[in-house]
Amino acid sequence: MFMNCIFLILALTCRGLAGNDLPDNFQRCRQRDTKLNDCLKSAVPDAIRKMKDGIPSLSVPPMEPLKVSAINIDSGAGPVVITQNYKNIKLYGLTDTKLTTYKADLKHHRLRTDSLTPKMEFIADYVMKGRILVLPIQGKGVANITMLNLVVKHDLVGEPVTRNGTTYMHMRDYRVKFIPQRVLLHFSNLFNGDKRLGDQMNSFLNENSELVFNELKESYEKSLSSVFQDVTNKIFDKVPMNKIFLED
Repeated sequence: MFMNCIFLILALTCRGLAGNDLPDNFQRCRQRDTKLNDCLKSAVPDAIRKMKDGIPSLSVPPMEPLKVSAINIDSGAGPVVITQNYKNIKLYGLTDTKLTTYKADLKHHRLRTDSLTPKMEFIADYVMKGRILVLPIQGKGVANITMLNLVVKHDLVGEPVTRNGTTYMHMRDYRVKFIPQRVLLHFSNLFNGDKRLGDQMNSFLNENSELVFNELKESYEKSLSSVFQDVTNKIFDKVPMNKIFLED
């Protein structure tokens, strides 16, 4: 899973410190603009698309795909009880994200936005063991979790940090909620490569994908929120707030 970075709600629009500038072709938005939210609603997806190959000077990684070293997912109650360990994760589709709403409260250092990603793929090496309803499941291989028409609600809470007389907007909290229209699941090499059992389980997972995803999504949201927060702070910890949200 995926998702506004989101993402980068934060590659917002600006120039950085000397030697750490964002690309000159990024759209800029001004703090006192009466239509600031409309400006950001347009500027942020444009910035994400232009960050497809990353920003090496700010240590911002490529966004297509966005690579994540590892995350662990646990569900310990209810109909789905699974431990999942993912490595070599690649998130595809973030650069196709559009924003449907944007609310910036710069006085209180808070950003809230809703995004829509037509198709986000989470592809990774996995190790999994557990139970879904009454069926045991275990495997080690490649996972593909695809979310279609994924709505993501982003809530970012920042705090001012002053260094050498310059104020930065560090994001101390980043929370997301995933609302996909549909989820497609596929895990290779289930049950030690038993094709019959593996095909049956993948079919079962997709027939019950809403149940399975809803039981696990809180763990996915928490893990990917941390990923998006880290990417965001690579920008916000290096570029002063008044160069991200331009002053008059």
